[in-house]
Amino acid sequence: MPNKLFLRPKQTLQTSEPVFEWALYDLSHQQMKYGAEDSLEGIDQTLMQNGIENTEIVMFWPCNAAFSTKVSLPGNQARFIQQALPFAVEEQLAQDVDKVHIALGEKNKAGEFSVVNIDRDLFSFYFNLVNDEMPSCPFRGIFLDSDSLPLTDESLVICISSEATLLKKKNQRSIRLNTQNLLPYLDSLFLGPVDEGDGEGETFTIAVYIEERVQGEAEMLIAQIEQYPDVMVEKEIIQISEFELLCQNQLQNIKQATNLCQGDFKVLSDSNSTWKKWRAVAVIAGLGFLLQLGVFIGKGMYYEKEALTIGQQALTEYQKIVPGSKRITVAKLPRIIKGKLNQKSSVQSADLGFLSLLGDTGYQYQKSKDRAKLKFNSINYNQQRGELLLEMHADSYDQLERLQKAIVSTGLTAKISSAVQEKDYFRGRISVSGS
Repeated sequence: MPNKLFLRPKQTLQTSEPVFEWALYDLSHQQMKYGAEDSLEGIDQTLMQNGIENTEIVMFWPCNAAFSTKVSLPGNQARFIQQALPFAVEEQLAQDVDKVHIALGEKNKAGEFSVVNIDRDLFSFYFNLVNDEMPSCPFRGIFLDSDSLPLTDESLVICISSEATLLKKKNQRSIRLNTQNLLPYLDSLFLGPVDEGDGEGETFTIAVYIEERVQGEAEMLIAQIEQYPDVMVEKEIIQISEFELLCQNQLQNIKQATNLCQGDFKVLSDSNSTWKKWRAVAVIAGLGFLLQLGVFIGKGMYYEKEALTIGQQALTEYQKIVPGSKRITVAKLPRIIKGKLNQKSSVQSADLGFLSLLGDTGYQYQKSKDRAKLKFNSINYNQQRGELLLEMHADSYDQLERLQKAIVSTGLTAKISSAVQEKDYFRGRISVSGS
């Protein structure tokens, strides 16, 4: 079971140099780190400096940057519901439905589905930003912050903090608003028309969580809430922040909120658990593979001349079968053939796997004239993205660039990111993936 890193953007609508509130919890659900306002680069540096690995990310999406509604759709088959969903919510949206990311929630007793609508470009920006900046930490999911409040037997749960107030109603309606607007909202809830299905005269139970630092300011507000007819208020002063309350409720996993990572943003978080169980074995196997690779290189020099001859013959035969392939090289031919075979069973590009990427990369490292000046600091593999991440130290940026170009020459995709000049060396990351 991995560590959990929780994130929430502070100013969601401002995408210039975004910062996040964050908290890290270990396997026993104990908090290890907390930050009120940090960049992803700063958070990643903190994890690296403390040697924290095996971590997955859960992000909270502020409700004020989303539009929640309910729709009635016939049938129960997920495929047909997803096809009909854009047409069901189109009239309720203030922008083109094609520019909106739509996440489908659970079906209530009245037969209605809860639906969350978010600007697609905005959601895509944060989704890609977290994946790019923290590639070694896979996504578990993204959830509305208010939707992650601890609601059990109460009719309504409220959390009052120094920044805002979060609410979640039993019918899955959750919102985020300024604390000064709380009473006007509750007026519309308790003094307006009674919803069908709400029992008139029944006691309405409200659980109110109050951050300790705003306890004095909230006393008058609680007293006013208690004046509503048939309302019973249960309040609790919490020693932690509202954000940490959401984190702890997610860790309890009593009832999951709607995961917003759907459709184009779907993540295969469950599949990562199998890989993580065997990651230590795979790393040891990879190191052993590199050592064995050195032996293979010695033997390979003996057979190199014959291999080049056979490779040229294979290329000639391929060019006879496939017209217009005159620019294909012997080095790229195995990758091209493998890709064409895999296209029969997959629409997407073939995932070369950890050992394949590591083997090709290790071979180029052994051939490099800068081998003695290049040092591996860490090796990570992101199964979800099919990407091998090498953090290396070098005397100069040119040495990293020469290794990157050598990897690209084999038909793989390689790029240098986060190259930083330290006191005595360059530190940089090379990400390697299939072509």
